[in-house]
Amino acid sequence: MKAVMAATKAMMNFNEVEMTLPTSNSKTYLELVDGRSEELHFVQAQPTQFTVNDSEFNLKSGVTVDIEIKNVDLVATSAVLWPGQSIHVRGGLHGQGETIKGTAKIPFGKKIADGVEAETFLYWVVETPEGSFHNEQPIHMTGTITGLPPKDATFRSAGVVPLFDEQGDKVGTLYGCLQSN
Repeated sequence: MKAVMAATKAMMNFNEVEMTLPTSNSKTYLELVDGRSEELHFVQAQPTQFTVNDSEFNLKSGVTVDIEIKNVDLVATSAVLWPGQSIHVRGGLHGQGETIKGTAKIPFGKKIADGVEAETFLYWVVETPEGSFHNEQPIHMTGTITGLPPKDATFRSAGVVPLFDEQGDKVGTLYGCLQSN
């Protein structure tokens, strides 16, 4: 049994692999502290680059694949808060200076192509005409993926995440985040 576990673990481990997600559409609700709000629809300004790292294997629970998103660069045009103005969202190394963490969990006896749960913990810098805002609590996104890169996948957030300006003052919230690849 130990030999089977060791062989399976060896097959499941792989070195860091670079990947790119060429297209993605996202939306989120941005509400400012004064009560103004808008549903923003984002497109990728640049392809999202990420790495898939060595996986962990557990005979009872399966495989956990660690993902590090290097950069997210999204853009939307405001129709309500700042009509006609661009809002940029940057995450990862060019956002808050660290990669965005994610995982995919492949249960024992299942393949990723069968559809498995994945999650990411997003930290953003939101560049608006009123300044740059950031979240200190992650936007927790969950979805089901059938491969890497996660094409034809939809991720959703739950809860409300506060946004802060560069001085650390609360300026608003993000909620209802949705990402479709």
